[in-house]
Amino acid sequence: MTLNTRNKILLSIIVTSVSFLLFFFIVALVNFIKGDFSLIPEFQRILPINSSSFLLKNRPLISIISILILILYIPISCYFLYVSFEKTKSPETIYLMGFFTACILQSTKILIPLLELWNNSSQWLILVARIEIAGRMLAPLCLLFTALFSEQDQIQDADRNFGLAIGITSCFAYILPMNSKRIFSNFTLSCGFDNLIYFFIFFCAIITVLTFIIISKQREVSFWTSPSPYYILMFSGYIILSISDCILLLFMGTTFLILGTYQILYRLHKYYLWK
Repeated sequence: MTLNTRNKILLSIIVTSVSFLLFFFIVALVNFIKGDFSLIPEFQRILPINSSSFLLKNRPLISIISILILILYIPISCYFLYVSFEKTKSPETIYLMGFFTACILQSTKILIPLLELWNNSSQWLILVARIEIAGRMLAPLCLLFTALFSEQDQIQDADRNFGLAIGITSCFAYILPMNSKRIFSNFTLSCGFDNLIYFFIFFCAIITVLTFIIISKQREVSFWTSPSPYYILMFSGYIILSISDCILLLFMGTTFLILGTYQILYRLHKYYLWK
């Protein structure tokens, strides 16, 4: 993948996410003017939290705000990635691009409350759910590849790994059996292998942490002064925000995601600038 191709993909991600955000507000405004808004039912909580406290109460509006924050996060982060690395080719930028792609895919679940897909069309509901699952699996896979294949001499492998990750997650999401009758509070659908997906995400996260620690020891640098812990912080924020249905999770997820991403971009830019 040439620099020109990578930069064009980044710009297309920015345009897509901004267009998606505008589409949401236009449809929401039209529905508001027409008076077509209906109450969103309180679906089964994605986490076993049974609390009516202010910070932990299940609120469908919080789930929608969480998705909107994720959509807004994408073009801003992509823009800074584009500006900071416009003329720099590195495997980290390709895997970050894959992570932002995963965020877009997962953000499509906002169509469920926006278009009331639980009432209107089970086929569209399942399609959105499959796209969301592909994004949910692509994000940890890109994070894992960042840890395993971040050496400069592995830049050619990054292109192949990026395409491979998209292909694997798309195929897996396509063949999963979906249950359109069971929607969770974060607007995701239950599938036949929920536990397997959660295990995959957890497995990728653990292997990523261990790999970052090993690489830090091999390079004889402090783990805490490298970008490594901020990848973990960013991914933790992404996971928390993707399952957010209460104020506490919304605050934690947004804070971790923004802080982690900022530190990653800052430290990577500083590293390649000196290099």
